[in-house]
Amino acid sequence: MSDPSLTPGKHFPADLTPPSRGEVLSLLAQYGYAGAGDVRLIDTSHDADDIRLNYIIGRRFVLRLVKAPDMTEQRLADLNRLIGRYRDFGLFCPAFLPDPKGRFFHARGPLSVYLAEYADFPLMYDLMQEKPPRIDSAALWQEVLDSVALFAERYRNVDLSGTMGMYSLFDLSPFDKEEGIDEKQQNFDRLIRALNDIGETSLAARLTQKHDAVRAALRAVYKSLPRCVFQGDENSSNVLVRPDGHLAGFIDFNLSGTEVIVNQFANLGGGFLEEVEEPVGAAVRLEHALADYRRYQGRMMTLYHATETEKTALGGYTWIALAAGWPQVCFFLDGLKNEKLKDEVLELLGMLADLPEEALIL
Repeated sequence: MSDPSLTPGKHFPADLTPPSRGEVLSLLAQYGYAGAGDVRLIDTSHDADDIRLNYIIGRRFVLRLVKAPDMTEQRLADLNRLIGRYRDFGLFCPAFLPDPKGRFFHARGPLSVYLAEYADFPLMYDLMQEKPPRIDSAALWQEVLDSVALFAERYRNVDLSGTMGMYSLFDLSPFDKEEGIDEKQQNFDRLIRALNDIGETSLAARLTQKHDAVRAALRAVYKSLPRCVFQGDENSSNVLVRPDGHLAGFIDFNLSGTEVIVNQFANLGGGFLEEVEEPVGAAVRLEHALADYRRYQGRMMTLYHATETEKTALGGYTWIALAAGWPQVCFFLDGLKNEKLKDEVLELLGMLADLPEEALIL
């Protein structure tokens, strides 16, 4: 009889039989390890074309069955070198484990199998849900930001990957190649279509003119800017926490890649009080975002020694993040459909169109 706790979710192909506990341990043995203890399944699949089954074995290993063509032997070898740099830096990140022949991937029918260490630390996101909270989330997030700046300072232009990170403009990440444009261009185009659809053609034109000018200035210099390979998705669901509440490390390197360093910095904050669903004023929302940027970027620039060209480019990258970042554009689009917020969002977008990127240079 199959173990119901090891039954995958709705996205698992109906014509495939999911592995039993015994088969999971047999797959583990192919890597040269004996399994003991509980086996539990965490299914993080997105759809039938993106299967992600994570079998936790005895709090020591994570055996993954995936349908992920972008994950290759070369990709995992690159990521293991990056993980090694993070560990040398003092942060724990679970490594991928090859078999005795040095191979990372095995096959199980149409699915690929690979093995990683288990990270026996709680996640920041889970600890933030506790009442009362056991951690100071603001202080912990500051440690995350500090780690990004210090990691960039130590490893700028070191062992760069041919895979671009998810924030990359111009040079496309694997997730953007099918569309042929970077994610922020996609987000911005969606916003402009929404404005045109409701008759705000003048505002759409002003934003487009500003956006195109900022992009042109960045395109002229971005190839000369220092780069670094980052974990690349530093959110609370990927942050490991030590028992004393401090940063332990990171998991999930799926979005990792080479990034222009100041572009990475530009994408780590700057919300418009999206959680506030009542009108508070466009100027209040903009100043909140700008104050957040000034605070955290100002500190990062004391830890990372940027060139003057980088400091100037940071202003442009920050404007792009404000106007075309995914959380920000979702807020704009939802606000345009909300009668209480529509006028405030339109005013905020007008303020962004008029905001000189020089105002974002520290």
